[in-house]
Amino acid sequence: MTRILKSVGAVLAALAVCVPSVVAQDKISPVSDYQFKKDYAQFENIKKEPDVQKRAELLIAFMKERPISKALSYVATEYMEAVKPHIQSKNWAKVIAMEEAFIALMPTEKRVADEAVPEPGAGEFLKGVLAPTMKSMQSGLMAAYYQSGNFPKAAEIGERLNAAAPSKEMSVTLADIYLRMQNFDKYLEFGNKVLADYPLDQSYGTALQMAQVYLQKQDAVKARELYVKVMEVYGDKVPPGVQEAAWNQTRAVAYSLMASNAYAQKDYPKAVELYTKVTTYMPKVDEAWFYIGMSKWRAQDPEGAIEAFVRCEVIGKTNAAKATGYLEQLWKARHNNTLDGLDAVRAKAKAELGIN
Repeated sequence: MTRILKSVGAVLAALAVCVPSVVAQDKISPVSDYQFKKDYAQFENIKKEPDVQKRAELLIAFMKERPISKALSYVATEYMEAVKPHIQSKNWAKVIAMEEAFIALMPTEKRVADEAVPEPGAGEFLKGVLAPTMKSMQSGLMAAYYQSGNFPKAAEIGERLNAAAPSKEMSVTLADIYLRMQNFDKYLEFGNKVLADYPLDQSYGTALQMAQVYLQKQDAVKARELYVKVMEVYGDKVPPGVQEAAWNQTRAVAYSLMASNAYAQKDYPKAVELYTKVTTYMPKVDEAWFYIGMSKWRAQDPEGAIEAFVRCEVIGKTNAAKATGYLEQLWKARHNNTLDGLDAVRAKAKAELGIN
């Protein structure tokens, strides 16, 4: 009996030594290769579910059961496939709800650190799986909010993504979002980044939109600077894919703004040169003809002033009355204080401008 008790005691002692080792082995790292194989096998079974909605629910259940897993990127990709039909049908409320539900279960860096360290694969998991997967999911959610018209929420996510990993593509996206929100200060902030990241032959549209914003903010200097830069690239040609008629209007606005500055600086030859470009692209801009007339008059060219004023007059818009006053004053001074012959000049100007 004593011998039996000693044997039992020996066995118990041995078990006491072994138990800690067994317990230690029970704690399997969630980012270990062993666990990955198990997780991936479970994921493969879920993929076989033919019902899309049911498959999405099983993937969510997997996330709850295995909050940290190297299979996460596979799970996320498959989940987005389940979301895709709702994207195609533009059911943005459903898309947002599904993506929000998945993102809420995404592991945090702290949770990975708490549960996986000192497992060597934890760092690789964070770098190779968690960060890009989270970025992809957040980008999808931002797009859904954008498409739904919730631009403030799209901007919030975009700012967060950009803070983590700035990119020129995100600058373009955020500039567009803030323009739609009419948050012009933020639009200009990201618009300037776009201009810094892309050559002007690609970013001229942003430059022109920024110029319009500056004009609304009554900052003609910055607006003019942008128009000058764009005209240096596309002043004598039309950008690819742009209708010439539409681009002529843009050129007319640009050269008109530049010309008004030259006129204000009393650089009358330059003003004539630039306003003449305006009339080349938009012949019936009465303001251009009016200031060509004023510039030539001040430059001691009365004949040239008459020719410009008569065109401004026959166009018949805002500056017509002033143009008529200056036109008749100059004409009388050169025709014995009469208006004889002026009607013929007016008729000629109408014919040249295609005015009935």
